[in-house]
Amino acid sequence: MSKLLNISERYWLPAILVLCLAARLGALLIFGRHLAFEGDVIHGEGGYDVRAQNLLATGVLGIEAGQVDVETSTVLYPVLLAVAYAVGGRSLATVSVLNILFDLVTVWAVYQLGRQLLGRPTIGALAGVFFALYPYLIFQTLSVSYTSLLTMLLSLTALSFVALRERQRLDSGTWLVIVACGVSIGLLALTRAPAVLVALGGALWLLFRLSLWQSIVRLVPAALTSLAVIAPWLWQTYQTFNRFVPIGGNLGVALWGGNSPYTVPFIQAGYSLSWLPEHLDVQAQSGEVAERLLENRERLISMALAYLRENPDQIPALLFWKLYAQWTPDIFPMRNPINGVVPFVRQADGTIRVLTEPEEIRAHGFATQGDIYAEPLFSILGRWAHRIYFGGLLILALVGLWQTRHAWRDVSLIWLILFILTAFHVLTTPYTRYRAPSDPLLFLFSAHAVLHFWTQHGRSPQVEVQNA
Repeated sequence: MSKLLNISERYWLPAILVLCLAARLGALLIFGRHLAFEGDVIHGEGGYDVRAQNLLATGVLGIEAGQVDVETSTVLYPVLLAVAYAVGGRSLATVSVLNILFDLVTVWAVYQLGRQLLGRPTIGALAGVFFALYPYLIFQTLSVSYTSLLTMLLSLTALSFVALRERQRLDSGTWLVIVACGVSIGLLALTRAPAVLVALGGALWLLFRLSLWQSIVRLVPAALTSLAVIAPWLWQTYQTFNRFVPIGGNLGVALWGGNSPYTVPFIQAGYSLSWLPEHLDVQAQSGEVAERLLENRERLISMALAYLRENPDQIPALLFWKLYAQWTPDIFPMRNPINGVVPFVRQADGTIRVLTEPEEIRAHGFATQGDIYAEPLFSILGRWAHRIYFGGLLILALVGLWQTRHAWRDVSLIWLILFILTAFHVLTTPYTRYRAPSDPLLFLFSAHAVLHFWTQHGRSPQVEVQNA
């Protein structure tokens, strides 16, 4: 390791970018045949694929051709996916190239965060390596998923707040940073609306070093810029539904999945919280899908709030098990459907039973084809790789958090981001894929711990890490 760290610093970032690219291209070559598109069957979020194709065909973003809808976790990703399809065709290679570009930007942002926030480029370099080789995010890169885009935007948003705080004067450079920060927040909102809450953490963090007035003159223009970014989508949905609709119309699914009588049994059994029958009980004729989905969203929100009001004694158990699901070193959900078996239907008493008859499976709105992740290659080897890799880095991150406690005014930006995202998903629905985009930020503390231990053993002072 000392030989690697003795390499000139100017080569670190290019080397990590090459490593990140090689890891993803290698996974694509080795596992691509398992994940390749087959007609209408894709690996990842099928709704984004459908929306991208509809956008190309009709110029309208929606699950039904020519109809705008808001029942989607992300607005920006299917738009970028449509652009990628238009350029490279609809294929796994096109999707992977798009996501790999996002990952390369993430490497750069994480490197800069380590250098600027934790004081040493070595921390950013090692955190970049941890991200580049992270098995879970590598496979997210090879799927139709907004995970890579969200990971990039979270890192860029954190970096924009760091740059904003470093600018002491309101000169042209500062205004450029303010606009960049606002654009990043706006794109974050269009990618995963709840993630925009991290901007509140960034705003609070500025107050640890800047005066209230200095913070206001930076944050208000940034907020206005972010509103300008999301305004076109809000206006389009307002015209469509004649009322204001928040970005990310699947809030009802998230609230009911995480606050129902079936939430704890599903988590304890290791099953996804997305397969409750209430989620799928949407009957609509052609041209009415968008409106029915919006009505279903409001119905699920009401059901979740009513359950919490009527069962306050269940709230501690809900919070405990959802926190566990969010931060378990395992991949949650821990069980996947297999061909001809769907174990995601509950009984009236909250227990889980298995559907095996094809007609019964289809009657409940499920597909009879199983999940690729149920195969031993992914379900056994993939899960063990994740437990070891993420579990080890999580322990190191906790050590790094303790080591940097005296520099809390600086590193608390990362604390706040992780806390806000955790709090939101513990209040709604937790999944590993919801937490994973913030993992590269967590790895900054893992890198700090590793380099701290390394320097404690008398290694070269040129790689000494600033003991925050």
